[in-house]
Amino acid sequence: MHYIIEPCATAKAFEIKFGKTLDLEKLAGKFKENEVFSLTKVVLLVKINQAPVSIYASGRAMVKEATKEETQKIAEKLGKMV
Repeated sequence: MHYIIEPCATAKAFEIKFGKTLDLEKLAGKFKENEVFSLTKVVLLVKINQAPVSIYASGRAMVKEATKEETQKIAEKLGKMV
């Protein structure tokens, strides 16, 4: 899965862009129950490697409280799931 990681301009976070829309309901089913905090039609809120991650149906994810290296690992994990 191809993706781009960029620093977020408005928050202390990194943005992952997957370049395709995501089926959030299907994706939520791939996480453990205690990793999913909220699911709507627009956003899936999860915790990956202790970092809060907002995954959007538009095909991007916002990773907070993580370094660029940690974000890279999260992107690799998500890339295998989407």
